[in-house]
Amino acid sequence: MRRKGRCHRGAAARHPSSPCSTKHSPTRETLTYAQAQRMVEIEIEGRLHRISIFDPLEIILEDDLTAQEMSECNSNKENSERPPVCLRTKRHKNNRVKKKNEALPSAHGTLASASALPEPKVRIVEYSPPSAPRRPPVYYKFIEKSAEELDNEVEYDMDEEDYAWLEIVNEKRKGDCVSAVSQSVFEFLMDRFEKESYCENQKQGEQQSLIDEDAVCCICMDGECQNSNVILFCDMCNLAVHQECYGVPYIPEGQWLCRHCLQSRARPADCVLCPNKGGAFKKTDDDRWGHVVCALWIPEVGFANTVFIEPIDGVRNIPPARWKLTCYLCKQKGVGACIQCHKANCYTAFHVTCAQRAGLYMKMEPVKELAGGATTFSVRKTAYCDAHTPPGCTRRPLNIYGEVEMKNGVCRKESSVKTVRSTSKVRKKAKKAKKTLSEPCAVLPPVCAPYIPPQRLNRIANQVAIQRKKQFVERAHSYWLLKRLSRNGAPLLRRLQSSLQSQRSTQQRENDEEIQAAKEKLKYWQRLRHDLERARLLIELLRKREKLKREQVKVEQMALELRLTPLTVLLRSVLDQLQEKDPARIFAQPVSLKEVPDYLDHIKHPMDFATMRKRLEAQGYRHLTEFEEDFNLIVDNCMKYNAKDTVFYRAAVRLRDQGGVVLRQARRQADSIGFEEASGMHLPERPAAAPRRPFSWEDVDRLLNPANRAHMVLEEQLRELLDKLDLTCAMKSSGSRSKRAKLLKKEIAVLRNKLSQQHSQPPPAESGIGSFEEESAQLGQETGEEGKHTLSVRPSLPGVPTGLVSCHSRCHRAASRPLGGHKVEDPE
Repeated sequence: MRRKGRCHRGAAARHPSSPCSTKHSPTRETLTYAQAQRMVEIEIEGRLHRISIFDPLEIILEDDLTAQEMSECNSNKENSERPPVCLRTKRHKNNRVKKKNEALPSAHGTLASASALPEPKVRIVEYSPPSAPRRPPVYYKFIEKSAEELDNEVEYDMDEEDYAWLEIVNEKRKGDCVSAVSQSVFEFLMDRFEKESYCENQKQGEQQSLIDEDAVCCICMDGECQNSNVILFCDMCNLAVHQECYGVPYIPEGQWLCRHCLQSRARPADCVLCPNKGGAFKKTDDDRWGHVVCALWIPEVGFANTVFIEPIDGVRNIPPARWKLTCYLCKQKGVGACIQCHKANCYTAFHVTCAQRAGLYMKMEPVKELAGGATTFSVRKTAYCDAHTPPGCTRRPLNIYGEVEMKNGVCRKESSVKTVRSTSKVRKKAKKAKKTLSEPCAVLPPVCAPYIPPQRLNRIANQVAIQRKKQFVERAHSYWLLKRLSRNGAPLLRRLQSSLQSQRSTQQRENDEEIQAAKEKLKYWQRLRHDLERARLLIELLRKREKLKREQVKVEQMALELRLTPLTVLLRSVLDQLQEKDPARIFAQPVSLKEVPDYLDHIKHPMDFATMRKRLEAQGYRHLTEFEEDFNLIVDNCMKYNAKDTVFYRAAVRLRDQGGVVLRQARRQADSIGFEEASGMHLPERPAAAPRRPFSWEDVDRLLNPANRAHMVLEEQLRELLDKLDLTCAMKSSGSRSKRAKLLKKEIAVLRNKLSQQHSQPPPAESGIGSFEEESAQLGQETGEEGKHTLSVRPSLPGVPTGLVSCHSRCHRAASRPLGGHKVEDPE
């Protein structure tokens, strides 16, 4: 650490320079990029130095620098100087001169003082310190002995019961001509019994705190306490009450028992004012038991002595109407006296202890009143039912009362809700009898008998010297056990009792800070989680909003497309339906020339679904007829290039039949909607629909008769048969439908065969969707006209093929060739 006022620059100047080379720059020139990669600039004492970053530098610590400066300062001083010494006596001065003269010849002509080191001089001074004054009493304080020191002392003090027992035992020993046992020996034995039992319980881990840190007074239901009004715990039933609430002016030495445990602990007490058992009882003036809290809340009841809060009087003053009230919590009528809700016009009645058990709002507060110049104090009592509990009040049910069957959902526990009620009367009676038998035992808390190992008992006996030691130690041990059991297992030593009640373990004390830190950390993580949860909710709301906006944009886009390009929307839907008819995706993409090099030699106009979609998105179709022609081209190319026995040819035939149904339905839909052929927009008005005859099987049978179709041309017959086939397939499944569908398909096949025979070309590739195409390229090759390909197209009728493609069948091609219904890009 650097000290204030030291000049480090001067020290740095005196210190030898670093082994690295420094280069002084006469002018302040900036480093170039290449120089900046190899050296750095530093300014020392107003001068600029450039140091290479590749030179090794010596690290000098600040402590080493300070030590070097001190050594340099010491070297400049004259070592011959000696500090002045004051000689008080002449004898010391003469001795010094004599020693100096003796040292002169031994220096061989040189001064001895130049090389001699200073020597310390010590003399004893006679000094008698004065006596210290007495300290004032303020400095004296009492230091309590440690637990180890108290363990070696005798802390037990005999009480009247011990005096009486020891006197009886000594009389018997005198009768047996044995010396009496002193009181100190008896106190020593009782003290060692207590401490050995306490150590044994600690080893077995049975020591537990008898005080609940969160315990509340069962009368006022408040956990706050003061030095003059602490919470007392009964050593028998562990009842928690305030001194002032229960009427205990001072805390007695030793054990403290409540009034019920002190007078009749073996018999359960029944309150005269409520049906609940347990709690703080006091005697009434007619020798019955009553809860202190019941006497406080019932207006007609009071206490004869307000200091000791007993006995309870005024029970006879309770009006009969109060006895007849029905508690809405336990549903018991005529049992005890009830109070009513403090809310105006609310007459809901409930027992005081039932309200405590249910955690209803009950509050008592002192009120100061000035009447006629005199100050009077009274108590304001406020109790509300469950429906009128003030907002913001938290329920704190009191679980010290015995189990009472609650018939209302307010007091019923979750466990009792889930249990299945038995409907058998025998089971109810058995349960009631079992409960009655278990009531007396439930009042007495379990008592843990103290235990001392035999070897430790023998060690205690060896520490005393009396006659008939073994017999007396056994009697004293039995007496100690009975006395502990009478106190419900509470220790006889006050120190051990308080340590059991309030002393924390060492590990718990050490962990208090860790627990507090863990709580703070937990609160931090809870706040962080809360913030993250809020952020997550905000993000979720943003996601939902953006999702709705996206859906809204899509709807607006669709509405705009329906207004601007309605035909494109219709054709896009038709194209999606056609692609669904090709699950193997045979016609989805163009044919690869790497797999089929000679494809373009036979197919001059390749086509596929991907090409159709590109043309559709580019608004290339002005009307539905162009769309049908491209679809027919896909089917015709595949049937032209592949042989009939190949899987590709059969796929093309299947696509022709299934796609024809889709296109005919689209044609009917387009005719009903009405589109302009030039722009593809909607017509100003919807076209008038032609009246259609209702479908009947008689019309189908009439059309199947060839005589009824003799006046029609083949194309018109094919159109009518295809329409009837579509209507037949739309009907419900039945035997008539299947039979007529087969007949229609048979007639359609015959007509297609006739149409193909009308031309001199090989069997055409039919689309079955309403158009025929003829290709004359092959005819031109046969007649010698090379390179000339003509395509003749006839006018189309709705639902009838507009043309047939005439081409030579290439049956000599292997079935392994890929199908030819795809568009192929020329690599050139």
